[in-house]
Amino acid sequence: MYSQMAQQEGFSVLAVDAFADVDTRQAAQQVYQWPGLYEQATNDHMAALFEVLESFEPDAVLVGSGFEANQAGYAALLARYTVPGNAAEAINRANNPQWLKACCDAHGVQSPLVTHTRPTAGQWLYKQAGQCGGAHVHDWQGASTEVEQGYWQVFQPGQAVGILFLAHAQTYQLIGVHALRQHVGSYAYAGATRLHDDALKVAASQLLQALVPALGLIGINSIDAIWHENTLHVIEVNPRLSASMRLYCDLPLIQAHIASCQAEAMPALQPRDGFASHCILYARQTINVSQLSFPNWLEDQPSGGNIAAGQPICSIYADGDSEREVQLALRNKKTRLETLWGTYVCDRIEFNIH
Repeated sequence: MYSQMAQQEGFSVLAVDAFADVDTRQAAQQVYQWPGLYEQATNDHMAALFEVLESFEPDAVLVGSGFEANQAGYAALLARYTVPGNAAEAINRANNPQWLKACCDAHGVQSPLVTHTRPTAGQWLYKQAGQCGGAHVHDWQGASTEVEQGYWQVFQPGQAVGILFLAHAQTYQLIGVHALRQHVGSYAYAGATRLHDDALKVAASQLLQALVPALGLIGINSIDAIWHENTLHVIEVNPRLSASMRLYCDLPLIQAHIASCQAEAMPALQPRDGFASHCILYARQTINVSQLSFPNWLEDQPSGGNIAAGQPICSIYADGDSEREVQLALRNKKTRLETLWGTYVCDRIEFNIH
């Protein structure tokens, strides 16, 4: 997605990706499938990455999800290249659950209690600091192992929402708010839908006004929160480009991100009032996608092989002038896939278009 947006905005792109799927290969001049994004990046991984980057000679290196937890790797990137984005210190602060909780408390922002001590009662979530995608989140009773960066957070009921924003120095611009979908039976990210609740937008703006100066973030970032009884409860800060940018692809977000990181003033964006939804399809059982035909409107198309149960297959997107129009478009695409792939295959897929 980042590569597609950058390409549409006139950039030449080298995409460094864990999967190097069909869409990524079409959206970049060069693609490097890098194992350092889905396993612990070793010195050899980093050396190979730098060799590829140096041959491409990039003007800038943008970092999306999946790399922010690698503090040493991020610092090495910053030392070698222009990396429009947050300073390592700002990322480390935002990814520190106790620092973030204290920051929210100090600025009058609601946020669930966190602790590094195993709870004995109540409803808690066990999480890993600095991770992405939500797959690392478990109900605390189900957390069979504890990791070095693990912590517990009180479960907060309500609607899971994302807040996408642009930041520069002490200022911010709200790009949009959206409902977050979750993979059935887990907290893994399964897509997002744009929201147009005026009260929610006002609350999001007030939250950003309180937190942005303290967080010290620049460029495009996002905040995961729970919307409950007209109050936002901050769950996590994502100090990087966000998957939810897909909902606002009509805006020059890559240019805006670079400009706000490098310029003295933040560029103005004019978000439209349209509706949009992005849904990730997950495999309920192992599926051999080599035997499937993928229409060009399917996104994140796999290049082939088996997709294991619980793993994402691809995604679908729709936009329109109303929530109903978007929902009908998503259902139509699901129906078309059922006709193309058959119910035997589609019954083994979690579509997440609800």
